[in-house]
Amino acid sequence: MDSIVVLESREYKWRWWALIGASLAVFMAALDTNVVSVALPIMARIFNVDRQIKWVVLSYILPTTALLGVFGALADLAGRRRITLIGITLFISGSILCGTAHSLTQMIVYRVVQAIGGAGIGSAIMAIATVNFAPAERGKAMAVVGLIAPLGAVVGPSLGGLLIGAFGWPAIFYINVPFGIVAFTLVYRLLPRDGAGQFRAFDSWGAILFTAALFLLILGLAPKDGRLTSFDFVLLAGSFAVVEVLMLVERRAANPLAPPSLFALRQFSIPLAGIMTLGIVGSGIGFVMPFFLEGALRQSPERAGLTLLFLPLAMAAASQVGGRLSDRFNPRLPAAVGAAIALVGVGLLIPLDNRWGMADLAFRFATIGLGFGLFISPSSVAVMAATPQNHVGVGGALLNTARFLGFALGPTLATVFWNPRLAGPANFAAMRTVMIFLAGLLVLTLATVFGYGASIDAAKARARVESAA
Repeated sequence: MDSIVVLESREYKWRWWALIGASLAVFMAALDTNVVSVALPIMARIFNVDRQIKWVVLSYILPTTALLGVFGALADLAGRRRITLIGITLFISGSILCGTAHSLTQMIVYRVVQAIGGAGIGSAIMAIATVNFAPAERGKAMAVVGLIAPLGAVVGPSLGGLLIGAFGWPAIFYINVPFGIVAFTLVYRLLPRDGAGQFRAFDSWGAILFTAALFLLILGLAPKDGRLTSFDFVLLAGSFAVVEVLMLVERRAANPLAPPSLFALRQFSIPLAGIMTLGIVGSGIGFVMPFFLEGALRQSPERAGLTLLFLPLAMAAASQVGGRLSDRFNPRLPAAVGAAIALVGVGLLIPLDNRWGMADLAFRFATIGLGFGLFISPSSVAVMAATPQNHVGVGGALLNTARFLGFALGPTLATVFWNPRLAGPANFAAMRTVMIFLAGLLVLTLATVFGYGASIDAAKARARVESAA
């Protein structure tokens, strides 16, 4: 039986605003995953670098993705409110520093500070949405997270273009300050205070190995010119080797960071895989489509940003429906409908006709966003329903790890088939190949919904994990 935090009077009344504050912090962190992409050409000129500019992106994505699980375990031990507030503080500080950077080295160091804060923020959000709400309300709680948090990754390029045009590139970092202040205030004042904490040993070896495995995986899947080299294969092999060692260590750990018994549950691991593949599709579209809109259709950055907004707007609206449906039905149903609708939307994008107008594009992006929104909340509910209460922080952190890993891999996998330097018919053909690849990933995403457990099955799964832990 779930152990629900009992919120009294004012705290109970305002728990939704506390969740909004925590979700806003995740929005801010996710925003920085993609908002910087439109400023890379400008930064490359200012810092007098070329290919090395990719480290502005990697220095944020690598630490954030690799440290989410670590901070999730810390949140279970030290308290989710404390970790979230520390994360917001670090993220705001890093954002201010990034806006003052005068060299690539400075920018990389400041982005790492941002990334550590982003990992702290993202590690606790799903646990907050789980332990502070009764089971009958968790779909709605996940819908709030699904409304606010993922928008950052999707609107990043659009918002970045508008900010750079109006205020210059430092504005893409300074915009985080007001968001962060509001998020900190809501979480600090309204989220219930952490208890005394659980004095369990922290799995330091698990943290090191988990971080190393993800670090090597992302580096190995980030080839310089879109082609895997022998060195990349060495990195990937190293990642798999570290995972094997991690599994051996975790089986012997008193308080494992990544409990093997949890990953062994299909009700947990299969929805987690679907969340990652959907993240790849979303970030892949967000990476490629600005080049199509601005290059092939000759749209201005501002108009391209407005065109792309149809996707997150539809996603935001649909996420509310998906969350409420998952409260009434098995999450499998709305998630399956969402994945199928998104697959139709991506299929409609495959022709990439340069005669398309705003209405043609708006319809396609809105269809994809509708599918994404219906999928996100139910899939999150499915993962957290299979997570035992004593590992709810780790489960939520792993959920966001899967999402961020998808965000990181989307642009990388897209460049395997397409190069921004291509032009003419070859450019169109490569972009279509990317869309076909993303449609194939959505087929896999749709297949994962058959691994969701029914409510009673999820409860039994939790009991099995708790007895094995």
